[in-house]
Amino acid sequence: MSDESEIINELAAVQDALLALPDDAFAEKYELKKQQDELREKAAQFAVDQDKGRSDADLLSELSGLRSQLAQLEKQKINLVSQAGGGPGESTMGNLGGAGLNIGMMDASDGTRLQARIGVIKGVLSNRGVSMPDPT
Repeated sequence: MSDESEIINELAAVQDALLALPDDAFAEKYELKKQQDELREKAAQFAVDQDKGRSDADLLSELSGLRSQLAQLEKQKINLVSQAGGGPGESTMGNLGGAGLNIGMMDASDGTRLQARIGVIKGVLSNRGVSMPDPT
């Protein structure tokens, strides 16, 4: 498998198969999840290989843009302290609901993908010995 579109198509097919399975199809889900992990690893390696041919300036520019997007997502998160009222008698369960909402918002907004992409770019730049500015 050498083509990026093949990897994407296979990932989509695995995702569709996962969604089609009943909730109690644990063995089948396990096998599909393993296949999904393998495909994601190939996709990540493909991305790293693609990035090796890009200039430092191009990668730094993308890194800056991704960090800005991630910062915007972080601003939208629920402040767990103010959510619970900040008092010592407030329930921890209220914070757990807010934490769950924060995780769900990050997933729905592609925050996990942004973090992964940032990690890939930082890895490529780090391997080149390029100094990266701190996120602001």
